[in-house]
Amino acid sequence: MPPLIRFVVKWIVVGIGAGWAFAAALLLADVGGMGSLVWRSSSPGAVLFILGLSFGITSAQITLLAAVLLRSDFGGKGPAGLSRLERWKAGYSAEIDRAP
Repeated sequence: MPPLIRFVVKWIVVGIGAGWAFAAALLLADVGGMGSLVWRSSSPGAVLFILGLSFGITSAQITLLAAVLLRSDFGGKGPAGLSRLERWKAGYSAEIDRAP
């Protein structure tokens, strides 16, 4: 599997897990009566599915965004073979020079 796909899948799985944990904590703590409302509903399975899906997708997007933005080097080498972070520390532009 390519490294980029592994990177994306890893952080999406971490985000989904974090979202589900947060949703479970909200239900267990009964914040705003949400937990008791879910269990009293006529179809708690559907409510849990929708809640888990929405929290999972939202947390996965946020986690992947943070992982991409906090990554120090995207694998490109610019002038003089320096990585993005090394170019930035040396006072040059951090952008990758893609001369044709």
